[in-house]
Amino acid sequence: MGAAIGDEFGDDDDRPAMEGPRHEGDHGPRGDHRDDDDARPSGDRGPVTGIGTDDVDELLAIAAAAQSAAEGEVTSIDAKRDGTWEVQLTTAAGDETEVRVDDERSASVVSTDAADADDQGPTLTLDEETIRTLVDAALAEADGMITDLDVDSDDVSPYDASVLTTDNRSIDISLDASFAVVGTDIDE
Repeated sequence: MGAAIGDEFGDDDDRPAMEGPRHEGDHGPRGDHRDDDDARPSGDRGPVTGIGTDDVDELLAIAAAAQSAAEGEVTSIDAKRDGTWEVQLTTAAGDETEVRVDDERSASVVSTDAADADDQGPTLTLDEETIRTLVDAALAEADGMITDLDVDSDDVSPYDASVLTTDNRSIDISLDASFAVVGTDIDE
């Protein structure tokens, strides 16, 4: 499903996919410090908050903000733990730009990778109609917050969505070209 989800939620190693709230002495990204009052017993993971959205219009605004900062079509939208979104834009030539969008819809370019000789532009993109259809299909499959939308060149499942449920499960949903669910993977 994409390195973006693996990188953000720790799926690239053997740790559990979703970590619970940070505890005393455990500092999260960007200096996240919690008071003792915020610490929970280790068995009570509680909901992860501030990650994702169930509002398709919010996702469309995030995509539009990213496109105002760089050239290309949206091929990935990924929620980050700090409340920002990372959007990948890909040009017709295959150049890829990562854009960070904050909660005020300010967008800034994080990096740009020029296309290699064998790269090409995207066949499919996350345009408005696609985003609306993916969100509807994903939330019909799993109730929660969209944390990732992705399109790639996979012939069987070119669309992927990730949903974070209120019980801290990350559900990766693979969809075919007609937006039918062809597989799910649950990280608990």
